[in-house]
This record gives sequence, C-alpha cells and structure tokens, in this order.
Amino acid sequence: MKRSETALNRFRILEEEKESLYTALQKKVHAKQQPFVTAGDERDVIQRIKSETAICNVSNLTRTQSYLMFHSQYPEVHWALLAHLVSRNGGYSMTDLKSSYIGPLLHQSEKNDLFQILEIINAAIFLDAYPQLLLYEESKKRNRNLFHLLPAFRVSAFMEPIWSCFFQTGNSALLTRALITNEQSMIEENILSGKSASIFSNLKFSFQEKWGLTNILFPYKKHHKQKQHSLAGITVTGFQSLSERIRTGKKLYHILFHHRKIHESILAYCKSSAHTGSRSDYWPHLFSSSRDPFRLTSPYLADAWPIIPGPESIEKDWLLQLGIPEGFELPETEKLQDLTNKVMADLLKLAPISAISKKLFR
Repeated sequence: MKRSETALNRFRILEEEKESLYTALQKKVHAKQQPFVTAGDERDVIQRIKSETAICNVSNLTRTQSYLMFHSQYPEVHWALLAHLVSRNGGYSMTDLKSSYIGPLLHQSEKNDLFQILEIINAAIFLDAYPQLLLYEESKKRNRNLFHLLPAFRVSAFMEPIWSCFFQTGNSALLTRALITNEQSMIEENILSGKSASIFSNLKFSFQEKWGLTNILFPYKKHHKQKQHSLAGITVTGFQSLSERIRTGKKLYHILFHHRKIHESILAYCKSSAHTGSRSDYWPHLFSSSRDPFRLTSPYLADAWPIIPGPESIEKDWLLQLGIPEGFELPETEKLQDLTNKVMADLLKLAPISAISKKLFR
C-alpha cells in the first residue's frame, strides 16, 4: 500500500469495520449485567490506574499537562492532543471569570457557579477518559487487549468494542470520533441533565455566546518568523445540545489533524508554552497575568481559583439511557479560518461594556 493511502486510511472507516462495531454495540446494549471478575494481576493494574488518575485529576492544570504527556508518548491517540487543547481552553474560560474584561460583567455568585460547573465537567471527562488512555498504555506494554477491564472504571460499555477495534486496526479517526461522542454523552447524562443545565441557559451565558466569548482557540504560526500567534478554532454555540457539542468536537478534530503545517505549529506551541490558564500564554502582548495599565488582565488559574474536590465516580452509563448514537463514526469537516481579527474585534466591543459594569458593580 502506498504511503498516501496509508495516511488516508487513518481517517477512513471500512464498511466491514463499521458493521462489526455496530453488532458488538448492539450486544452491549442488550447484555445482562454480569458480575465483574478479575485476576490478581488485573486488580493491580486497576488499582495503579485509579491511583495515577487521582494524582493527575487535581486541577485543570494537571489534567491538561497529563493529556499532552500521554500524546507525546502515544501520538496515534489523536484524541489526547485534542483533549489537551480543549482543556487549555477550559482553563482560559475559568480565568476569564476573574479577568478585567469579563469579570466586571458578572456577580460573584455567577462567577462561582460558572467556575464550579466548568471545573466539574473538566474533572469528570478526565475521570472517565484518562483510565482509558492508561489502559491502552498497559495493553501496549503487555501486547495484550485489556479493555475488558474498562467497567472497573465505570466507563460506558460503548467504549470496549471501540478500543478493541483500535488496538487491532490502529484507526485513529474512529477512536477519536468515538471518544468525542462518549465524553459528551457522559456529561450529558451525568452532569448537564441535572440542575447544572440551568447555568448554561441563563442570560449571562447566552450573552457570552453572543459576544464570542465561548471560542475554542488553537494558537499557531503561519510561518516561523511570525512573532505573535494567529488563532484557529471555532466559536461554540448551542452548548446545551449534545449533538452540537459532538459536531463541534469533530470539527475541531478536523482542523487540528487535517492541515499538516497547522497541526505541526499547534503542537509546537503546546510543547513550548506551559499551560497556566492565563491567556498571556499565547498573547503576552495583549494579556498580562497581573494588573498592567497597557494590557488586559488574564490571571493565572492558580491565582484565580482554589482547588475544589471533583466527582469521585461516573454514576450512569449513558449508552443504556441514550442508545447507540447512529453515525458516531462519521466525520465533520470545517474550513480552516484565522479567527485572530474576530477575537480582537470581540474584545474591543466588550471593553466599553466591561468599563460600565465596573462602575455599576462597585
């Protein structure tokens, strides 16, 4: 097979692969609950993975770094890099609440509510996904499929056939789209279906969407001599919709992995710029982590918010409630756009509103 064909197949789902997966998923949906039995060495693996996950699941900073470290070891797991970048943006959203440009628009109680739900979602996704990554690592080390152990981590039954398929075929695109579907469905069933949903439907969150403050941004450079980073990405709308969140995740994946030079530049940024939660990480000419008369204040996450306890387990298997998501394996395409000017324009629009709010909330 030619090299170009091999590269293309990373993103192609074969028909027989699809049929086999859907058959396996149907069996999972209709299977009766069985006692979970493990051998002695498997119990050691489970305990070690749980311990490592707990150590890394302390804050947005530790989670974000863990995703990147995993991807550096196993670049075939595309989702880990996507998760790193989305988690970076989650940290930015958290510190935005205490920034000079958004902080004045919100009451303290609203800031606290939004931070808590952002942190819970970030922690829950890590709690669900990171054991899957570590189990893949262990499977590779032993050259043996260990994904029958996924139930020990309360991972949806949806993922066992997916990981088994990936372990056999190495289809990175299939795994990525499945993980996007899994994680968004997990938070839909376990977090957003409850009272937390009201936080995202209130006036202030709608206001943030309207003014482009829910961007997911990927810093990159068009050429190596460029001083300031340009911004690729997507403006998230319709966060309350599960299908929209999944589509957004797939579009971000397309942007990140289907443009080689952009991918290389984004990856270089991730490796060279430690995640602090401050937007000064990528635009130090415009943002400062401390008060500065000439730049917008975007604080470090460690200075903005305390560490709070996250969820201890995932309670519900979304597959049993929502059923098999037809078409989860299908791609979404997105035209690569430079959002730099749009982001700058949104900040300029926001500046006078923020100044007025400062006076009103004194």
